[in-house]
Amino acid sequence: IWLVGARGNVATTTLVGLTALQQGHTVPVGLVSELPQFASLQLPAWNDFVVGGHEIRRTPLVETAEDLARQNRARDGVVVAVRRDLLRSGGNIRPGTLVNAGPAIEELADGRWRRRQETPAAAVKRVQRDMRAFVRKQKLRQLVVVHVASTEPAIDAAVVPRKWAELQALLEHPRKCPLGASSLYAVAALDAGYPFINFTPSLGSNLDAIREL
Repeated sequence: IWLVGARGNVATTTLVGLTALQQGHTVPVGLVSELPQFASLQLPAWNDFVVGGHEIRRTPLVETAEDLARQNRARDGVVVAVRRDLLRSGGNIRPGTLVNAGPAIEELADGRWRRRQETPAAAVKRVQRDMRAFVRKQKLRQLVVVHVASTEPAIDAAVVPRKWAELQALLEHPRKCPLGASSLYAVAALDAGYPFINFTPSLGSNLDAIREL
């Protein structure tokens, strides 16, 4: 699983839960995939999953997990039990992109990320290199990209070309390309052959040109 927004609350909660399931610190209560109706599908086991991702912040996963536990008054010791694994997982997180992400998200970013200047096309290629390197390193059969980053400012889909060839040409021109970061991650994933899931209400892959891609 490749999480976009990998140090955020949603991603951290996901990673804590997955790691706890892998190590037997919790049980799969409340998961639809565990219902008897799904037993015949031969879904991957918890230990079949490994997690990486992109992020524009430097906050350690352990710190985010501990803050969430305090805020939600969770005293079951799960975060303590998976602490070492969270530290290890942090090594699989790569710098994300801030192209057209909006001022609110830029304020969350580490200073080095804000100084990064790149065209949308360069961002797509860099993101793809990170994903492919993770696939090679982990010897993965499949990578699923899941966008769980903060919601971006709305974009008028009417101003975006409906054909992929026309949209692709705009990626080389920062001032002409209207795509936000969520859509650039979608382009990167789909162009590389990886499934893309948009969990947050950003535009993501919800464009005719990206559907064509």
